[in-house]
Amino acid sequence: MDCGRQLRESIGDLKSLQSLSLGCNLEGSIPASIGNLSQLTYLSLFSNNFNGPIPTSLANLTQLTSIYLYNNQFSSPILTPICNLRQLTSLDLYSNNLRGQIPPSIANLNQLASLSLSNNQFSGPIPASIGNLSQLTNLSLSSNNFDGQIPPSLANLTQLISLDLSDNQFSGPIPASIGNLRQLTSLYLSSNNLRGQIPPSLVNLTQLTDLYLPNNQFSGPIPFHASRFSKLSILDLSYNLLNGRLPPWIFTLPFLERLYLNHNQFQGQINQFQQNSLTRLDSSNNKLQAIPNSIANLVNLSYLNLSSTHFSDLVVPDMFWALQNLETIILSNNNLSLGMNVDANFTLPILTDVSFSSCNLSEFPTFLRHSNGLQSLVLSKNSIHGNIPEWICEKDDLKILDLSHNNLIGKIPNCLPKFLSVLNLQANYFDGNIPFGLPEGC
Repeated sequence: MDCGRQLRESIGDLKSLQSLSLGCNLEGSIPASIGNLSQLTYLSLFSNNFNGPIPTSLANLTQLTSIYLYNNQFSSPILTPICNLRQLTSLDLYSNNLRGQIPPSIANLNQLASLSLSNNQFSGPIPASIGNLSQLTNLSLSSNNFDGQIPPSLANLTQLISLDLSDNQFSGPIPASIGNLRQLTSLYLSSNNLRGQIPPSLVNLTQLTDLYLPNNQFSGPIPFHASRFSKLSILDLSYNLLNGRLPPWIFTLPFLERLYLNHNQFQGQINQFQQNSLTRLDSSNNKLQAIPNSIANLVNLSYLNLSSTHFSDLVVPDMFWALQNLETIILSNNNLSLGMNVDANFTLPILTDVSFSSCNLSEFPTFLRHSNGLQSLVLSKNSIHGNIPEWICEKDDLKILDLSHNNLIGKIPNCLPKFLSVLNLQANYFDGNIPFGLPEGC
């Protein structure tokens, strides 16, 4: 449909229209005459360039069941007139410049099944009346400026499947009543100011597949008895103040693919993994001890970060022999002894990022010789001696090379990879001239 650049006032003449869907890079404002379309049940104007206010005349469209206005540039508070549309089942205003508060009259939309106000500039607390939207299955309020506490009345939304309150300014604890949302499969509370302990009632959410709690101020231990999380695929507890030992149930989850425990104060040992479903594991910046041998069984792992974790093991690269899907490995800043006596055929063929800074290395890890896709290699703050090996020059994709603070000698080779953007060789014992042909921009 060739709909021009703006939606014209004459749109209001189509008084028998029941469905309006336009995606033609329209701009400007929605004309007030749209309120004349009294038979309209479906309105979809998403991913255009509309701006200005959403017309209050939308309140006349009492037959509307679906409104999709996401990915535009609408501004000003508009929720109050929309709250009179009692037949609405879907309201999506994602990614605009809308502001103001959610009015208590949101409770009028008691047929609403999906509500998305994410990525706007809404502020203030969530009204307790939101708990009256008993048909809601999806509620997304992320990336706004909402504050105050998470209202306990959310526990009334027992049909909820997905709840996203991330990237706001909510404070206080997670209400224990959230454990009533037994249909919930996805819970996103990341990047708020939430504090206190993770409530034990979360273990009632037995349908959860995604649990995101990072970038808050949660403290205390993880609930120890949560074995009913049998469907969990993603568990992110990073960047909090959690402490104590890691409970055994975490390592028995049959479908867990991503586990983020980094930047907390966990202590003790990592238990043996009972499943091999993990693709990403980050336990960095904790006070953990001992790398479990079962890490060798995580054959689907593509990302492994065990840095700054107080490990003091002898790590033999053969431990990672079976991890042929590994793309990133970070073991930096531990009291490790990284053994280098490995089978000549050992390789991790699709490695792209390696960081073994401060790992007590005395020589280059030779198993990296055949990792031809390397893009970042950080071996700083070790005791590596001798010359830079020739195989470094064969890494055509290498962009970051940090060999600083070692005991390297000899000349800096002329053949360093041409796409290097970061090269750090300081605090070594090189001699001779700096090569004229170093990659531009290093």
